[in-house]
Amino acid sequence: SVLQDECPAEDFAVVRRTVETEFGKPLEEIFSSFDEKPIGAASIGQVHRATLLDGSDVVVKVMYESVEKLFRGDVRTIKMFAKVAQPVHVPPLEEIEKQFMTEFDYIKEGEQLKRVR
Repeated sequence: SVLQDECPAEDFAVVRRTVETEFGKPLEEIFSSFDEKPIGAASIGQVHRATLLDGSDVVVKVMYESVEKLFRGDVRTIKMFAKVAQPVHVPPLEEIEKQFMTEFDYIKEGEQLKRVR
């Protein structure tokens, strides 16, 4: 079995498209360099080293395409099954879903990191 932090990396063309879509501009207008090889890949995304145009070194977390949609679909299916087979498990599943959804909010994560610094 594969650990969550040993997942295969997404192809760089997909990473580029994702970043450019999120920022609304080409990679070269945001970064002076962007490592194609990620420094880590996990279950919902991967992390790349990059340098901003002002020279600041950063890491860029890139979520895999459709991962949130797939997760929501999986949880919906599990909850529907639980409602029929084991209704007592629905409230804990809803709490798990709520907690997991925070994993998809990279903006909030970034804000929390700023506060910790």
